[in-house]
Amino acid sequence: MRRNNKVLFLLFITFCSLLPALSSAQWLDTTITVGSGPLALVWNSQENKVYCVNAGDYPYYNNTMTVIDGQTDSVITTITTGSNPNTFCWNSLQNRVYAANQSSSSVSVIRDVMSGIEENRLPLIADRFPFEVYPNPAKTFFTIRLPQSANRSQIKMFDVSGKIVKELNFSGVGEIRVPLKDIKAGVYFVQLDNQTTTKKLIITK
Repeated sequence: MRRNNKVLFLLFITFCSLLPALSSAQWLDTTITVGSGPLALVWNSQENKVYCVNAGDYPYYNNTMTVIDGQTDSVITTITTGSNPNTFCWNSLQNRVYAANQSSSSVSVIRDVMSGIEENRLPLIADRFPFEVYPNPAKTFFTIRLPQSANRSQIKMFDVSGKIVKELNFSGVGEIRVPLKDIKAGVYFVQLDNQTTTKKLIITK
């Protein structure tokens, strides 16, 4: 009887020692690298983004905020804040994030917009010259499919700050394959011929 109890006790100890590894393997999906001293998180449910303040360690404050795409778990951009940001909140009415900077006695206000570049979510109709972008998310390339009426076209690809990262001119092609060799993971917008219609493109690496 005592021997059985001892065996059961050893089995119990072994099981408990394996619990951390089992829990990690079951629940940990990925790890995202941000700035030094990540201190607090807030989720923007409208844009599905997570904001992380990076305070750093005294006296080397990091003074940044990392913006993470909630769908792909990839870093969209890093924003400079005041000195030693340590807490913040999201204003859902104005879609803004407020970060309190302890060492500079200031509050950084981040407006969650794409510098004038926003995805047009209206239904596509013929007079708006529709086009398709796939696969989405993309890894090494994406394909642009143009309507039959397109003879010559210019494609521009913007990052979330509104900067053009790729520009293509082509004619007489219904589909074009765009390589993503030098493009980092993140959220981008594809625009056709300077129109208001844009397509949101997510790139994962």
